Amino acid sequence: MGVQLIHDGGTASGTSPPHPHLSPPAKRPRHGTNTGPGKENHPHRFLVSKRFRRTSPSANGGSRSCDELPDELLLLIFRELSLPHLLKVSQVSRHWHRLAFDQALWYSVDLSSATLPAGTLGRVLASGVMVLRSPRSFLGEPGFTNDSPLLLQHMDLSHCITTPHTLLHLLRRCHRLIGLSLEGLQLSDPVLRAVGQSQDLLRLNVSSCSGFGPDALHHMLSSCSRLEEVNVSWCGFGRPHVAVTVTRVPETVTQLNISGHRQSLTDTDVQVLCQRCPRITNLDMSDSSMLTPACFPSLQQLPHLQHLGLSRCHHIPAASVGELAHITTLKSLSIFGLVNNSTLNVKDLIPQIKVNAFPLTSIARPTPAQGKTRTVWGISCRLALRTF
Repeated sequence: MGVQLIHDGGTASGTSPPHPHLSPPAKRPRHGTNTGPGKENHPHRFLVSKRFRRTSPSANGGSRSCDELPDELLLLIFRELSLPHLLKVSQVSRHWHRLAFDQALWYSVDLSSATLPAGTLGRVLASGVMVLRSPRSFLGEPGFTNDSPLLLQHMDLSHCITTPHTLLHLLRRCHRLIGLSLEGLQLSDPVLRAVGQSQDLLRLNVSSCSGFGPDALHHMLSSCSRLEEVNVSWCGFGRPHVAVTVTRVPETVTQLNISGHRQSLTDTDVQVLCQRCPRITNLDMSDSSMLTPACFPSLQQLPHLQHLGLSRCHHIPAASVGELAHITTLKSLSIFGLVNNSTLNVKDLIPQIKVNAFPLTSIARPTPAQGKTRTVWGISCRLALRTF
């Protein structure tokens, strides 16, 4: 018997060792498990960790900061905010503060019944406000930081709590006014002269105002030569004020409210007024106790008269109202207080005219008397301090 040499990896038998390429692959240990001694390999430990991918802003849809948005887009967003929220976002950063006070956002502002301490109004108007509605508000000193003129075109300060000095400080910077309402305020001669700086003024409401003389009224009416609507009712005018009004009111006036001057407005004044302002379509002379039917021929000379107010003119008998039927253009007539106790049916005398259809006048007033609205002569205010 011979001795067979045993090679490494061989067997004692006569068979040859398996070919290395034909041998089965070795088993790999399972990840994350401890294998004990056996047919499996030696124990191993694996730590599975998650690796976060780092992102960077890109034009194809990465994350961006709000500060990286273009100013045009931020302005569109700010335009949808209310006034309180707009003031809040202005405190985020200097960039947002500059955008929040952009002129495009502050075109029209409603500050009705607000309390505006010293310096507040000047800061608001410096943002480029062109339409300001602030009736029944408390107005402190504007506190302007420079002498630049304002962009204001329409302003309603009716029944505000303020002083003539504050009004003067404000109106001296207003040269572009188209509509102005100062109803119920205490004025002064310098204030009325400051109003005259706005030579393009079309609508003026100084109803129930006081504190100015006939000379200042003369200057204002002469300077504002383009006026179309004027309300000077219940101003406590004496004869000099009424004489200035009927002789110096611009010929361009189409609507005039000169009511409430019980002992001052006479038939002669009506004659002068009708000759000077032939374009009048709406005329209210209510509560003028000195008027008589002698003024009717002058009214008949107005070729465009459509609305006439003669309420509580007690020297005009109800029977004489029929003479107004000769005014072929007349559509409505207010004669409250004249026909209440009369047995005469005025509608039978003037059937083509509406009698007592409008109890309140809207001449030169910025806001309709009925309903809640934020309009100023038909212009809506976008920014408002309060909501209805």
